[in-house]
Amino acid sequence: MAKDNVLILCVDRDDDLGKKAKIIGPVIGRQANVQAATNLLLHDPEEVDANAMFQAVKIYDEITKTKKAEIVTITGDNSLGYKADKKLVTQLESILQQFHATSCIFVTDGADDEEILPLISSRVKIDSKKTVVMKQAKELEKTYVTLLGKLKEPYYARLFFGIPALILISFLISDTLGYGWKPIIGIVGLYLLLKGFGVEEFMINTIRNLIMPSTKMALVVYVPILALAIISLSIGVNEYTFATQNGYSFVESVAYSLRPIFSPFLLVIIVLLMVGKTIELYPKGSYFELVDTGQYTVNGLMVSFLSYIALSWVIGDSWFYEFMATIILTIAVSLLTIEIARKLKVKIAVKMKLEGKEVITDIGAYIGKIIGIDRKAETAIAQTPIGTRIPLKLERISSVAERVIVKQ
Repeated sequence: MAKDNVLILCVDRDDDLGKKAKIIGPVIGRQANVQAATNLLLHDPEEVDANAMFQAVKIYDEITKTKKAEIVTITGDNSLGYKADKKLVTQLESILQQFHATSCIFVTDGADDEEILPLISSRVKIDSKKTVVMKQAKELEKTYVTLLGKLKEPYYARLFFGIPALILISFLISDTLGYGWKPIIGIVGLYLLLKGFGVEEFMINTIRNLIMPSTKMALVVYVPILALAIISLSIGVNEYTFATQNGYSFVESVAYSLRPIFSPFLLVIIVLLMVGKTIELYPKGSYFELVDTGQYTVNGLMVSFLSYIALSWVIGDSWFYEFMATIILTIAVSLLTIEIARKLKVKIAVKMKLEGKEVITDIGAYIGKIIGIDRKAETAIAQTPIGTRIPLKLERISSVAERVIVKQ
């Protein structure tokens, strides 16, 4: 029977080894880890990562009495997040190619490093986890790390920083124009309404997926887009001035100023963005991204049209039943577009040779290699490094190049 190969893995996610001791990961072997931990303590005697490394060495000494083992410390990046996790995953995959571990003992100094446990467990089986706590409040540290991590996520950042910023800016503008605090309630209330019903995320995703292309050939879309934006904004300012001078309420004046933005000007801008994106993606064979672009273009057009009808209703240029009919039409078209995009993605994926390609998520987490396609179930079968087979819906694929990228 083959002897177990145990990997003693220590993680320095924020790269204190690199920042303080100028040591580049991965650190492989007992002697190298002892020396690296010693150097780190000489630079910072209070550094917990060094104590975690010594704990890993202690475990290594115990394990090697009965099993074959290797001790490794991998390092991330001081910016944390995606960049750090990508470096950690790259180093771990390199180690696993050299040392064919059957299991892993994960040594950590706290909650921050534990966030990458899913990335590690998808590559090697974790038998045990040891957390090193050095005279600190463990639960307090976990709470701090959790809050800090959440505030770095765009959703929570917009919630905790965006709303206060919106209130301050709205108050400044409203006070300058002499409208007092009432408009602030309306603006913040509208924002919270959009967030509560998920409209905010929808709009952000639509804009993000219609970013102007960077290729020289596609730069031709910039000039007409800029011209249309300037024209629509100038018309909006003139309409606001006209409405306020003729005794319209604040809400009606805002509606008059916004309607030109959601008029055919914005519709043409969205179409131009799709044209530019198509010029960029089609020659590269990025058909999955092209399908996403088409879906977000249709969504953007429908939301713009709905906004235009809603503003027209506010100022009395359209009936309420027209507004409600537009809402129903927008929902129906969006659902139809989602289904068409899904079928197109499946059709494209079935025709492509995906077998043997590695699969990662859109945040860089490695899943495994595709070993087959189930056309009837519209899924790709991915096998993880530990032999587990995972079915992946073909509609989740967002990009195919050297690797297949799927949405989480």
